[in-house]
Order: sequence, then C-alpha cells, then structure tokens
Amino acid sequence: MTRKHRFASSNPGRPDRTMGLARALQKAGCGTRQTTEELVLAGRVEVDDVVERNPRSSVSPDQRIALDGRNLDHIGYRYFAFHKPARVVCAAVDGPDRRRVDEFLPPDVPGLRAAGRLDGKTTGLLLISNDPAWNEKVSSGTQFEQEYRLQVDGELTDIEIGVITAGVHLPNLGLFKPLNVHIVEKMNGATVLTMVLREGKVRQVRRMFDTLRHKIILLRRIRIGEIRLGDLAAGSLKSLTGQEIQGVRDA
Repeated sequence: MTRKHRFASSNPGRPDRTMGLARALQKAGCGTRQTTEELVLAGRVEVDDVVERNPRSSVSPDQRIALDGRNLDHIGYRYFAFHKPARVVCAAVDGPDRRRVDEFLPPDVPGLRAAGRLDGKTTGLLLISNDPAWNEKVSSGTQFEQEYRLQVDGELTDIEIGVITAGVHLPNLGLFKPLNVHIVEKMNGATVLTMVLREGKVRQVRRMFDTLRHKIILLRRIRIGEIRLGDLAAGSLKSLTGQEIQGVRDA
C-alpha cells in the first residue's frame, strides 16, 4: 500500500481544522461537494489507512487521508486549457459519434470540470480545472471577453457587416451585439472574420448568422480574457501559467 504522510495545516489545499471528509476533499481540489461525496461512497478514500465510506465523517489535520492511494498532500488545484474538437460535448453524449470532454482529461487529477461550455459543433478554447470557485468565476461572469474565429458561407456585404456591428435582436435573448467584428478575408464565396463577445449564450452566434441567412462553416473560440488558444492542437491540453490563473482570480 502506498505510504500516506500526515498532512500539515500549513498546506493551503488542506483543512486546518476538524471538518467533514467530503468537505476536506473539496478543499484539497478533489471536486465539488457532490463529487467528493460520491468518491467517499465509492470506497476510494482512506483515512489512516482504513477505507471510509461516510462523507460526513469528521477528519482533523493530523489524520492521514488518501484518494485512490494518493496522499492528499499531493492533490491540489490544477488548471488547463483544452482545445475542444468538433463532436466532443461537455454534457451527456447525445449520439454514437460523439465523445465527452472528460475522456480527454488526465485520470490522475480528480474533480476536473469544464468552466463553461461549447456546443458540439463549436471547437476551440475550453478552460478546465478542479477549483470550483475559479470555474464559477470563468463561467458566470461577463468580465471576460471571448474571441471567436468564424468562417461563414457567402461573402458578407458592407450592409450585413454594419448590421452585425450594430447588433441583432434574437428571440428570447434580446439584443446580441458583439464588442468587435473584424473581417480577416473574403475568398471563394466565403468570409473569414473574428468576433469579440462579452459572453456567450445559447448558440447566439449561430442564431445571428441564421437570421442573416449565412451558414457557419467553422466556429472556433480562440481567447477567453487574456488566455489564448494559440497553436494548441485539437484534443490537447496544456497547463495554464501562474499569471493566467491569477488573472482570472484578479478580474
């Protein structure tokens, strides 16, 4: 059996007082309260080398806790950028040719969740972490710009570009007005452009171009706040830098 060291209260990812086991796991970055309770109920957590199946069992800083044989000291918050490919979904799989985002995540880091979503057809930047507060800030706030690169069928006219820039009223969503629209090029009966949004809601980009009768050929998110997709290959993960992580916290 893997040796498990006693955890120190000076570790910011560890409890510094007596608390419930599921709560201690949550503070250590092992997932949300619900997922940590499920980990305990599944028999994957040991306290002082004994499997504990009660999520509310009290633990103190001088007890040894391990998840899947790993000392809790070695489990902390992790933050990644993921290039989501097409036909990969963030929620339940809804077709035989689709995969879930969590199939691409490292199995040795518990509690990883996507901060926000992209629909199955949209590719690009998705932020992943096991820090619930950080994820919530990314997904619920409007302080982070989101930049997309699009290719649409047909060459957009100056009038259509003006309509997009001024904003389009969408049913049940109200006015959808991008912060910035930039035409990259027009070629072979298609238009490539970038669009900066304050937030993304319910396929609003696709719905706007449906209103204009232009089919989206490619839609890729390339930036969230100051975090960029860059040349990250589809289906790949990369760890975020300390500056990128802190930038979200400070926003």
